[in-house]
Amino acid sequence: MKILYFHGLESSLPSSKANWMGELGHTVVSHPMNYEYENSFEIALKFTKSFNPDMIVGSSMGGYFAFRIGTHISTKLVLLNPALAKRTRDYNYPINGEFKPKIWALLGKNDKVVDPRNTTKKLKELNAIITIEDHGHRTPLDAFKDFINKHGLLSLS
Repeated sequence: MKILYFHGLESSLPSSKANWMGELGHTVVSHPMNYEYENSFEIALKFTKSFNPDMIVGSSMGGYFAFRIGTHISTKLVLLNPALAKRTRDYNYPINGEFKPKIWALLGKNDKVVDPRNTTKKLKELNAIITIEDHGHRTPLDAFKDFINKHGLLSLS
């Protein structure tokens, strides 16, 4: 499976989550993001279209980008505490494309950065499959592994 991983605003690469998926034999590209660039969305969308992933995983601001990009291509999304309802920055680009991606979301009920209640409301509007666990904003690798395995996400085509 081809997987694209977008890290969060204050995160960087390498990512233990992306590394784990790669260790399982998947082709994983962790796209380094500078969310401060005005054209960062256009750059990410162009790269994503050329890579053509089967699934995009995005954390926090990367989850926001994954969702927006997922409406412009046909793919599945895994969003970790995505900054959907509120974020520190907005971008000038078309809000949604023509696609309605299938979304699985893992939220931390103790998240103090991205309010899980507001995010849950937004995700319900998108018909996402939502799981809420005991962690905070940063999703622990073990919680990510359990979530991925529970939903069989790496076996989906």
